[in-house]
Amino acid sequence: MVDDDARKFCEQDQRLRSCIEEVILGQQEAVAAASATLLAGGHLLLVGVPGTGKTKLAESLSVVTGLSRGRIQFTPDLLPADILGGETLLPGTEGDRVEFRPGPVFTQLLIADEINRGTPRTQSALLEAMQERAVTIAGTRHPLDPLFSVIATRNPIEMEGTYPLPEAQRDRFLLEVPLPDPGSDVLARIAAVTTREHDPEVTPLLDPKQFAQMQRTVRRVIVADSVIERAARWVGATRPGDPAAPAEVREGVRLGAGARALQALILCGKVEALRAGRTHMADEDWRRWRHEGIRHRLVLSLEGELSGFGPEEIVSAVDRAVAHLG
Repeated sequence: MVDDDARKFCEQDQRLRSCIEEVILGQQEAVAAASATLLAGGHLLLVGVPGTGKTKLAESLSVVTGLSRGRIQFTPDLLPADILGGETLLPGTEGDRVEFRPGPVFTQLLIADEINRGTPRTQSALLEAMQERAVTIAGTRHPLDPLFSVIATRNPIEMEGTYPLPEAQRDRFLLEVPLPDPGSDVLARIAAVTTREHDPEVTPLLDPKQFAQMQRTVRRVIVADSVIERAARWVGATRPGDPAAPAEVREGVRLGAGARALQALILCGKVEALRAGRTHMADEDWRRWRHEGIRHRLVLSLEGELSGFGPEEIVSAVDRAVAHLG
């Protein structure tokens, strides 16, 4: 990679984020993390209470990147075929024929709104698509678009009529990005711009070909073996059986992060390196989104839940333990 590639990436990324921030007010961190996830070629889980802009952020990302969009409103009565599509028997003058009719998953950016309202059976319909970018229906494998990504939203406070996301599915999301409640000053700005005659709208800035080129640029960022080893040591320390795991992890965590978490830190770290104008990744780059990279992958033990442990406490404990190792 040459410096011109990094410079072009940085300019496009800045324009992309600035355009979204004109619509998604007061959520700069969430916009940066969400865009980093897509640029890294991963799937994104947005978490926030109603009114924080989760769905608007997802739609804005699809518009500015120029990607085709499909949207599914998850409900308890949603079926896998409503997502994947299926085979339909069509009568004809020369005999009946079976035709495959693709579902909403056959797109470049799939918005799964309130994904935890779908039953486990329906949620599992996305597992193959998210991992392999393909779906198998009636024994036939159907490839998805190479740019296929899922942006799912989840409301963390509602329990009635919702289902927990299985660990296998949560692990397939590159980052889980929280959207915090906006402060009163941001609320005032939101009210000012959304109660006029016309709401602000984002405009397309890229096309799929340009966005694919940005993803390829991310993959070409250079990472030294020593940097990967330090990131791997940090991820390993989130697992209770690891020799470097601190007491908080050994006592409070039942299942820690694994290979996909390390991939998330490295890929998003490459994005951060390019945003800093560099073609090589440093330790501060992979550390940038470590909270978002492991928060949805940690499974706390009963002792951890009773002690009130959360991702923030675990990350702080792992930071101290790994720093002590040098």
